[in-house]
Amino acid sequence: MTDTLVPEGFRRLEVFDQFVDLIGPLWFRSEGEMLRVGLPLEARHGNPLGWAHGGLLVTVADMVMGVGSGHATGIRWPHPTISLSTEFVRGARLGQWLEGSARIARRTLNFCFCSCDLVCGGEIVLVATGVFKIPDIDKIPPDQRTKVLGKWGE
Repeated sequence: MTDTLVPEGFRRLEVFDQFVDLIGPLWFRSEGEMLRVGLPLEARHGNPLGWAHGGLLVTVADMVMGVGSGHATGIRWPHPTISLSTEFVRGARLGQWLEGSARIARRTLNFCFCSCDLVCGGEIVLVATGVFKIPDIDKIPPDQRTKVLGKWGE
């Protein structure tokens, strides 16, 4: 793994998602209300052109906003994606750090409406918006509830 690309102060993001384990680990840094999430781009993340695969970028944006929703709600449990829209701005070069932070535009009782920009090499490579379902605490297994309540990094 390319741990040398992980900026100081970032910690491994533990998620309940085997699919994300295939691309990760993802890394996070909590800065108050903002949660920064990133990934060092390795050769395994690349497409045949030598850039990060578009599907990887979309997956990271989805996770940035989903985990960011969990940080905002204080429920570190999956916030399922209801809708997701992305636009590619430029390519993300392998061997660099990819990072994003969720911006919560609005939160209701059941949903978080958010956006994020993924940045690589100081440039925006993807912009995204999404809606995420806030989980019902009563549906989280009782043995997990106390472990998943609170913001990331607490």
